[in-house]
Order: sequence, then C-alpha cells, then structure tokens
Amino acid sequence: MQEKNFMNARGRFGLVIPEINSSLDYEFIEGVFAEAKILGYDVIVYTGVFNSIRELRYDNYISGLENIYTLICTQKLDGIIIAAERFHAQDILKKIYDYAVMTSTPCLVLGGETNNAVSMEAEEFSGMYAITRHMIEEHGCRKLYCLAGVPGHKSSLERLRGFTEACSDFGIEVYERDIIYGYFWKNVPHQLGIDIIEGRIESPDAVICCNDVMAVSLTEVLTSKGIRVPEDVKVTGYDGSWDSALNFPSITTIAGRDKQFGADAVCRLYEIITNQNAEQNVCRQYVRFGKSCGCFENLPMDLHLVDMIERSREKRQYLPTDFIHRMSDNATLTELSDNIDEVGHILGDMEGMDICLCSDWQGDMDNPDNFRQFGYSDEMYLLLSKRFGDNEKAHYTFKTSDILPKLDSKHEPCLIVLTSLHCSGQIIGYIGSIYAECRRMYIDEYYAGWCDSVSNGIKMLQKKLYAEYIRKQIENISETSLLTGMLNSRGFIVKTSEAFEKYRTDGKNCYLLMLTYYPSEIGSTSLELIFEKIMMNLCSHRVCAKIREETFAVIIPATDKEEVSNTSQNLIAALESGFRDHFGDVTLPEFAVYFSTIESSDIYEIEKNVYESGQNLYEKRKAQEDSYMDYRQEIYRLRRNITAEPQRDWNIDDMAHGIGISRSHLQRLYKQFFSVSIKDDVITARIKKAMQLLANTNMRIQEIAEHCGYNNDSHLMRQFKEKTGKTALQYRKETRSHEK
Repeated sequence: MQEKNFMNARGRFGLVIPEINSSLDYEFIEGVFAEAKILGYDVIVYTGVFNSIRELRYDNYISGLENIYTLICTQKLDGIIIAAERFHAQDILKKIYDYAVMTSTPCLVLGGETNNAVSMEAEEFSGMYAITRHMIEEHGCRKLYCLAGVPGHKSSLERLRGFTEACSDFGIEVYERDIIYGYFWKNVPHQLGIDIIEGRIESPDAVICCNDVMAVSLTEVLTSKGIRVPEDVKVTGYDGSWDSALNFPSITTIAGRDKQFGADAVCRLYEIITNQNAEQNVCRQYVRFGKSCGCFENLPMDLHLVDMIERSREKRQYLPTDFIHRMSDNATLTELSDNIDEVGHILGDMEGMDICLCSDWQGDMDNPDNFRQFGYSDEMYLLLSKRFGDNEKAHYTFKTSDILPKLDSKHEPCLIVLTSLHCSGQIIGYIGSIYAECRRMYIDEYYAGWCDSVSNGIKMLQKKLYAEYIRKQIENISETSLLTGMLNSRGFIVKTSEAFEKYRTDGKNCYLLMLTYYPSEIGSTSLELIFEKIMMNLCSHRVCAKIREETFAVIIPATDKEEVSNTSQNLIAALESGFRDHFGDVTLPEFAVYFSTIESSDIYEIEKNVYESGQNLYEKRKAQEDSYMDYRQEIYRLRRNITAEPQRDWNIDDMAHGIGISRSHLQRLYKQFFSVSIKDDVITARIKKAMQLLANTNMRIQEIAEHCGYNNDSHLMRQFKEKTGKTALQYRKETRSHEK
C-alpha cells in the first residue's frame, strides 16, 4: 500500500481572535491558514466566540468564554498573532497582552500597540487608491466626496490617504468639506444622503466610502428618495463584505483586505521567528465590481456564503437528535462520552473534535462551592477524540502545554479552533475542533449551543457524582445529634429529599423554614439544649434539624407562602410559650426566620438551598439586631390588633405616633418583621373577615363592606377580586355549595 505524501507540520502558530462571525472573520482566518499551511505550520485559533461589548453585557458566561485566552501562556506555540483590531473590549485585550508577556513566545499584534510585542497594520492605501483611481479614470468623476472613518484612526488615515493621493495624481483638488467622517457606521452616511437629496450640499459625481457599512447605508437612503445609483450618484465601499454583495444595488468595493492581512501577518511572524523572508502569494486586495459604480460583473457566489446556506439546510435534519437531553442524562463519564460521540456529527464537516476536561472538573466534593473559576489545570483529561471514521484513543490525561494529543504525531498542517467549556462560573475544559479547510469551519450559535450542552451535561454528571459522594459519606456518619437525637445537617438533607417526594405526591409544596435566636443565653443559662428539646417536641411530626449553632431548619408542607408565614408565627409563639414554661416570666430571646421553596429532591440542590438560606438568615438576623428591637413587642401587638379589628381606620401616621417612632421607621420594621407592608396586611385582614361574613352570614355586600372598614361596596369587591381571583358573590355561592 502506497504511503500518502504530505508535508509534516513543523510548528504551531496561535491566533487570538474574539469571534468568528462575519465573512471578514472567515476571510482573515483563511488568509492566516493558507499562508501558514504553505510554510508548514498548524494554526491554533483561540476564540471567545462572542465579541463582548462591556456596556451591553458582561457576566460569568462571557468570562467563561474568554477564559480560553489564558491558554496562550501555557501551551507550546512557535508564535502568536493577536487580532487586536477586532476586539471591542480593551480590558480583555490588555489581559491577553499580559498572558502573552508571561511566555517567551514571539508575538505579533495586528491593529494595536503594546510595549512587549511587534505591531503591524493592514496595507489599506493601495486598495483605496485603486478604487478612487477607477472612479476618476473609468467614469470621469471629478466631484468626489470621501466618507472617511474615525479621525486619527490609523486604518482610517491610510484609506483616506489612498483617496487624497489618487485625487492629487489626477489633478483633483480635495477640500476639507469633501471629507466627511462617518465613523465606519450608518448614522453619518444616512444624514449625508438626506443632505444631498434636500440640496443642502452639492450633489457629487461619486462618494468613496471607507467601508461597506457606510456605502450600504448611503445607497439605501439615496435610492429610497429617488436618487439613482449609479446613474445620478456613484457609490463605492471598502472591505468586500457579504452585505455589499447582497445589497441592491450591489456595491463596488475593495475585497480581500482581511485575507491579505491574515497572510501578511503570518509572513511577518515567520520572519520574526526565523529571520528569513517569506513572500506572500496567497491574496492581494482588489476592486470587486458591483452595480453601484456602473461596472457590474456577474460575481460568483462567495463560497463561505454557499457553505452557510447548505449548512442551514443541513441543520433541519438534526432537529430530532435530542442532543441536549442525551448529554444531560448520564450516570458515568463513559456514558456521557458515548452520547456526545453519537451526536457529534451534527457539527458538520470537520476532521475531528477533541473534548478536553480539566483534571479538577469534578470540583471539591467536600466543598461544592470551591471550583475552578480561572485558567486551566496543568493536565487535561481527554474525554473524547472524535474522528469522522474511527475515533482516536481517549480517556487518558495529557499535558495542557501539548494543546491536543494529535499534534504530537506526524500530520499535515491543520486548523484547530479552541473554545471554552464552562458552566455556572466553573471552568470545565475546552473543545478543539479540527479542520482541513477554513471554509468548513462554523463557529456559530448552533456550535455555541452544542458546546453549552456538553458543559451542562458535565455539570449534571458532576451533581450526580456529588450526590453519590454525599450518600456514601452520610452512610458512614450519624444523621442525628448524640445528645438530643435531633437530626443534624446531613440527616436533614436526606430526610428532606424523602419528604419532598411524599409532599409532592400529596399535592403540597415543600418549604424550608430557617430559624435562629439571640441572645444565646437567658441570664447565665445557655439556651442550646433547651431550644433543641422544645423544637423536637413542637416539630415531632415534621422534618426538623439543627443545622449549626443557634440555627434550625424545618420542612413545612403548605399550599402557599402565606400558610408558611402563619406556621412560622405560630411556631415562634409556641417557642415563646415553651421558654416561659421553663424560665417563667423573663425577657425572651428574639427570633429571625427565613423561608424558601424546595424545588427538587436532588441532594446537591437541597444542600445548596440550605446553605444559601442560612446565609440570608444570618444577614436578616444581623439587620434585626442592628434595628431598634425595643419596638418589637409593640409592632407585634399592632399586627394582632389589625387582625382582630380590620374595620378600624388604620392610619399609618397615627400608628407610628402611638408607638413613638417615625412613619418610615415603622413601615421598615413592619416589613422586616412580617415580610409584608402595613397596607397589604390591613387589606388581607379585611378580606379574611369579609370571607368569614360571606360564608357564615346572610349579610348584604354593602353591610359586609361597612363591617370590614370599607366606605363603599365597590371598593370591597375590587380588592376581593384582586386578592382571591373571585367575586364576592362567587365566593359565597361556592362556599355554600360545599357546605351542602
């Protein structure tokens, strides 16, 4: 069998780019890889997938994506290209520069400057000169405007220089008014079009735009108002984007700038590394004719665009793959790997894909909140090495510095895109997608969603492994206090999981009530054991535990939070009674409560809920201790009076005056104690009394309104409907029918 002839890759170039989204991103990478392949180098692309604009969004998810850039300071690379001009956020760019400094690897910065690397700008003069010359020579244009970019911006200055020098060479004087700075965006071109249409400025023969975005915006406003392009005004662009080709009329533009820049950058980096010249023959920018200047050519469909259309059609056949569920429902790492392998084909025509997990991907079983949030481990675990044919060996560790195990064996230069695996703030690993051709690469929302599903699947498996770990730990540790027999934290978590299933079967919601008290002593007597015994007597029919010192938890089955609130008040009243029975007439401790909903029987989720509720309870207790607690008894008495006599005219100013505090202070303390405002409590008390009267008397609605403190029956009926979802008459009819 004859051996395949190919050039072995001699090294690796890293390429740092924020996203691979537009046609220009693909062209740029295509230029980099084409030239690197000629020189015998792999290209390792590090991309955060989403080019974040910090003012619009920055969170744990974006941070997790951008963590991929930390790899450049740990992995073996012969050189690094940083596409600085493409980044929106300067803070992440500064971090990338810092990562690059941490290694001795030669670095080339494109469209940016840093003290520790060589900088390079794109060659843009010749393209702008060529397109301006074309408009003068071929179309006889003499009155020209230039829609420039940003004043002082290097790229903008080079493009503007191409325009002005072409005009000068053909004897056309350029005045200051002929140059309009459009900032590479749509607003200024739109206004320029309006000014031309309304005659505020002289109509030119042509407008030479320094990018396609401005050219498209200008043609849209001109043609919408009856100005013909190119018959009345000719327009050209720069960049060669898909938008310029798909616009009507199509835009005459400079294409190939990004592809040339990518190839030029590789040649420059090669010269830095080897001290040898490399002639770039991959691409030169050129004038691509559209209809906007009158020299239309039948342009072949861009191959990347063709591929994207085909890819979009392919995606529909993958709809029934169910990859999200298949990745999230696995009991072992091997099972997860097999499921990922079975659905990996939906990512399209790649050579292969390696899924690499940090060695600490499981986190800290003894402290689940302690997990990797930055960087990567020194060794990675190869979960899957998928090849579209026979897979490579997997399930072993390798050094992170090696990037992917594949690169250690002989191979043709290839393109590898590295993206982050992360979930809920945890750095899990990275995916290496391997391509033989740039046009086969699709780093779109479908790819990102697939990667997120892998991360979520690993996170779900992590939770299952943690639950199993806790189960085994609990088997070896007592679930109750040796002194009182009360459940401890571990026992509480297990029993709560069981109780949740029972209450759900009974149609009840499951609530976690956390309770603490202060001070910890009455006189010189510690309350700890006494409190535990009273709680055990009161909650013998419930799941109840001491979570930590002075902090207790009770599981309450209830239909809604109001029922939980009432139960907690009754529990505190019973605790106070128990303390009085034990200590007599003394000043009792203060209580703080916090409750939350148990949403799942999952042990990990329950433990997390208990921890977070405990933190909230601590903050609530601290706030209460800092408040003027002398008013507590008066405010509790006030609430009891409101419940007993809701028909009274409960004026907040009068209530505050009676207690001796300000109106705002009363409202704050009341809300702090009962988690409800005074106004809402009065309304609730009145509606409850109305419900009693509707169910047990034959009083007319108007009479009931008067007995409940309402000036008219319409006010009662409106609030009754808002609170109960029923009219007063519907409620009376339903309660009477139930009695029968």
